[in-house]
Amino acid sequence: MLTVTEDAATLIRSLIPQADRDGGTGLRIVVDPDHHSLSMSLVDKPSSTDDIVHSDVARVFLSPTASRRLEKRTLRAATSATRSSFFLD
Repeated sequence: MLTVTEDAATLIRSLIPQADRDGGTGLRIVVDPDHHSLSMSLVDKPSSTDDIVHSDVARVFLSPTASRRLEKRTLRAATSATRSSFFLD
């Protein structure tokens, strides 16, 4: 299962509007069926087939294909004064 670092969870949380933080909103990761690339988006709730990764401050939803691809990987974040980004180890 994907591991989410504290920095990545904090970045996810900062992207979610304050009003939605106590709801089901999270970051969803899917695999594009045409290009086989990963994509991320904020969604209100997971799909019924998603795996859910919980951290203390954020939730990540993985489509079944993304879950298999990201098994034993770590989602990390880097933040500076001008930009923030996610990356996988």
